[in-house]
Amino acid sequence: MLVIAVPPAVAADTESWPIALRTVMKRLANVEWRLHEAAGQTCPREASATGLTIDDLGSYNKADRTLLTASLGLSALPQVAVVAAGSPAERAGIREFDEIVAIDDTQMATLRDATDAKGTMAERVEEMLAALPADRPAMILLHRKGEEVRASLTPLRRCGVRFVLKTEGGIDAYSDDDNLAVTARFVDFTKTDDEIALVAGHELGHVIARDRDAKSIGQRRSMEDRADILGVELASCAGYDLEKGLEFWRRFNQRDWLRWFRDPSHRNVPERIRRMQAHPAPASCPVSAIPALQPD
Repeated sequence: MLVIAVPPAVAADTESWPIALRTVMKRLANVEWRLHEAAGQTCPREASATGLTIDDLGSYNKADRTLLTASLGLSALPQVAVVAAGSPAERAGIREFDEIVAIDDTQMATLRDATDAKGTMAERVEEMLAALPADRPAMILLHRKGEEVRASLTPLRRCGVRFVLKTEGGIDAYSDDDNLAVTARFVDFTKTDDEIALVAGHELGHVIARDRDAKSIGQRRSMEDRADILGVELASCAGYDLEKGLEFWRRFNQRDWLRWFRDPSHRNVPERIRRMQAHPAPASCPVSAIPALQPD
């Protein structure tokens, strides 16, 4: 999971925001792990999956770094922000707040100082983890409370659609051909992870179905209907509760000032809820079939 960090003008209103952001990261990362498993082989691409979410000091503005070091212990080394429950990283004994010193023969200091490097250090480390050979152990050298720890980490092949957490913007979720993005305010608005899973599952459904630009409003609405159904199936296969997830939509039906919920490409919220409730539970998991578009 990639985190797009926030500027001080947005986040620095309280000194507790780094801890709050980590809580948001942990919730989304665990939903991501379970939805990826539920997606089976339907995703357009796969990647090696470890269950790790990485954070690093360089992802944030310089004005925030003293606070981040004091509250989270962030340093020059990339830090493990989240270890997804049930993941290879958890089985390997890797812990949150561990610092990564090396992955196999690659020292993080070398990776950090590379002159041709693109993106944040956290992004580069996550890309490196995603490129590890599956089913072959990688040796991870960690720094934990002043001691060096070695962990043998064997990734799995999973859905490679990346979840992106954006710390700016309103309550929103969207996707493109390769990525799924949600805002921190969206996660904060949700009351349960079931709600996150249903909405994120909808966006993952768009990626799985390879939804592109629609030729008409009717076709776009059919795509949205299908994404709702795929979201139900993905969330169900991931072990989330549909009725609890639908509470998000019930609360949001009172917030019609949000444009993307009034867009003519989407049915009204009560009708969407009715359709999702009427869809039968998946006959088997993980999800293995992409429903055909139905005429509007």
